[in-house]
Amino acid sequence: MEGPNGIVYQGADEWFSSDGVDGDGPQGWRLDVVTLLAVIGESSIAEHAQVITASVLCLLPRIIPAPQALLKPSRPQRLPETTAKMTGVYSGVALDTVSFFANILHPLDELPALGFKVLEIKHRDRNNAGGIEVPPQSPINGSVFFSRFRSNGRTNTSLSLAARSIKGPPPDALEDEPTPIRGRATGLSAAFSEDIEAGPNPPPQGITRRQTMKEKVQDFVANPTLVNKSERPAIPATLWSPIHILEIFSALLTYGIIGFAVSQKDGTAIIAVTLMAAASSVVGLASWWRPILTNRSHTNKVPDGDIIIRTREGAFLLVKCTEEVARELYSGTEECDYRVSGQFYRALMGLGTFLLMASVILLGNCKWNSQIFVSGAYVVLNGMYWALGLIPKRYFWDLSRYECKVITPEDSLNAEKETDPNDPREGNKSFTRTLWWAIRETKRTAWVHRNGAAPNTPQWQMWLNEAEAAAKAGDRKWKAVARKDEIMKMTDDEIAKIPSTVPARAFDEAEQAVPAIQIHPQDREQGKGGAF
Repeated sequence: MEGPNGIVYQGADEWFSSDGVDGDGPQGWRLDVVTLLAVIGESSIAEHAQVITASVLCLLPRIIPAPQALLKPSRPQRLPETTAKMTGVYSGVALDTVSFFANILHPLDELPALGFKVLEIKHRDRNNAGGIEVPPQSPINGSVFFSRFRSNGRTNTSLSLAARSIKGPPPDALEDEPTPIRGRATGLSAAFSEDIEAGPNPPPQGITRRQTMKEKVQDFVANPTLVNKSERPAIPATLWSPIHILEIFSALLTYGIIGFAVSQKDGTAIIAVTLMAAASSVVGLASWWRPILTNRSHTNKVPDGDIIIRTREGAFLLVKCTEEVARELYSGTEECDYRVSGQFYRALMGLGTFLLMASVILLGNCKWNSQIFVSGAYVVLNGMYWALGLIPKRYFWDLSRYECKVITPEDSLNAEKETDPNDPREGNKSFTRTLWWAIRETKRTAWVHRNGAAPNTPQWQMWLNEAEAAAKAGDRKWKAVARKDEIMKMTDDEIAKIPSTVPARAFDEAEQAVPAIQIHPQDREQGKGGAF
């Protein structure tokens, strides 16, 4: 077969040659598909879009697969949430979703069906008021014992250290007091600020723990500013995040492509890759953000913030925590604080779209060797971004602010398994048994109705009353499943004739009244309060 340039193809070349022109690859092959490779992988980029744009590294000029995944008409104001029934055991707050960071601390998809787990989550460096956590005073030789304090570099987004005051003699008077701290008390500067004194007065100015080099670099990556008093994100992207490593790698790869194009004297490739890298920086600037968590601005006394979560598969997760932790991770909102305004964002989106279109056109007109290099780079980057989806999200965010421990009682383990083959009721897994184990730990049933975990029938109400009484009495071996089977055989009239053995509560700790406009007209006529 004779090609357009008078070249005669024989054998295998006759079967696999292309009608190319001068400047094409071997046997006339072309790589027009390089423009398609540049926009493939949108799902992988969209999955990591929040982490990609959460640090200053999003401004690095680099090529990324499918940059159009970041070209959105509007920016999300909140982080993605997971669907699950969540209820405050004491507060009565009821929501249908679990926040982004809470689901990272305890992934709900790892809970087996009908499973049960109890967690304790608390701040590593904060007390209930949001200030520094310090042990109580301990008198030693007539003075005050200085306790060691470690803050892990965390600061609250709105509460100051004065929320947890510190008491003691003036700093100058501490010089003559024997203390277990290193050096003299007058040297309580950044170098010796791990030890502080507990009490109700504000601490002397400057008594904070010195940050490590890693924390300083991580702070700069998450919030690059030279202002010392600037507030850092409560949960920044971790310094050694896989996304950060990949962003630096893709930037170096981009510079390598440009250098190769220079050696090939391919001006089209140089301009195309430069415009694509500039588009990623423009889009990154438009979407650059940091997470801001909700916290308490007052120190009023409030109930504990314990949270119960029920998944669609019938699993229960009990989280024991303070109201401050519950406000940050569960009942509060995780807002996105963007660096640029809405009008500037739309202008940057328009510029990024133009740069992307121009670069795609130019990529299809690069020389053969440059197209080979660019195509290989996009294939590698697509594979790496896809592989990031296999890594747990806890490796992308710095969650050291919280301490999470599993405290499930021994007799509440393995709710999703058969625990006693000799007992066909209490020993087999069932929703009723898991629900009873949750009630046994909370010693409350008010949350059950708000959570939608049980039907609102006289039979179930009778069972819940007996379950709460058994839980408060400490009867952990109460036959919950057997008793439920007995009650379900009773009619409504039979239950109505049985006097209640459970005293009515004078106050429902978890009750919330619905506004009048949300009460069903039929309930309003009957004088019902509309509690939910």
